[in-house]
Amino acid sequence: MARYPVNTYKAYHAHVYFGPGTVEQARALCEEAARLFKVQMGRVHEQNVGPHPQWSCQLAFSAEQFDDLIPWLDEHRGGLDVLVHALSGDAVADHTEHAYWLGKEYPLDLSALN
Repeated sequence: MARYPVNTYKAYHAHVYFGPGTVEQARALCEEAARLFKVQMGRVHEQNVGPHPQWSCQLAFSAEQFDDLIPWLDEHRGGLDVLVHALSGDAVADHTEHAYWLGKEYPLDLSALN
């Protein structure tokens, strides 16, 4: 069972996962999150990138933004799955031990982090 995100680090990423049929939904969600919470929105990747087994868009944010952003993201994700992980300086630990899911959990390609 997925654990709900906990705010214990200074910085985070949220990766919103989507597919061909939900790309515009994901783009709108990320743009709205960036606008409302002043978080940094990355590119909308219409291909698998790094350890992510789905198309994704990254939101980068701080611990100060976490407590407002995460509940909003969970409420407004509309069935999209979201990986939330800390930025501790250890990429493997961040994507495993310090990782949380909103929605379905996916196995990541950790070899992409080495």
